[in-house]
Amino acid sequence: QALEDQVWDLLHEADKAAEENKEKSQVYDAMAETLGDAWDALIIMLEKRQALLELTSVFFENALEFAVKIDQVEDFLKNAQEFDNIDSLRELLLQQEHHTKELLEKSLALLNKSQELTEFIEEFKCEGPNANPELIQGAHSSCLKIDNLLEMLQDRRRQLDRFLKHQHQGLEQVLQICLWHQEENQV
Repeated sequence: QALEDQVWDLLHEADKAAEENKEKSQVYDAMAETLGDAWDALIIMLEKRQALLELTSVFFENALEFAVKIDQVEDFLKNAQEFDNIDSLRELLLQQEHHTKELLEKSLALLNKSQELTEFIEEFKCEGPNANPELIQGAHSSCLKIDNLLEMLQDRRRQLDRFLKHQHQGLEQVLQICLWHQEENQV
């Protein structure tokens, strides 16, 4: 953006020079047109790179939020899951359901953003005159890194889901036993 005014000034100078020197006007016109087209292409490329950086930033923010949530659930599962009465047992079950729901929400947000990012990278690598083997290889490498990060986080989530489900079933059974004992005592 800082150079844009200078580029337009240069184009105006080329127009003036073309008007003053009629025999070379075709050369100046071609130069001006080429420079204008190159400038427009540069602006479009920079805007796409900005969009890519913004999308990448959001993806990594989502990945960080997901990883933090996984850590929170792991801590929740590691801490002693003690309860004093039926109400605290129900509260524990509600916390488990809340953690499970949040894990799935964060997982879905990350999956959607990763798909959006990889599609953008795939489109970006093949556009314009700059599609070269190094750019294509770099884009492929970036997509693989995104997939690897996503798979690692999803593996951790699946493992936590199994633990949460197993613990939830055990706590549900304990709740049923407690309720049965409570009814028995009332009778």
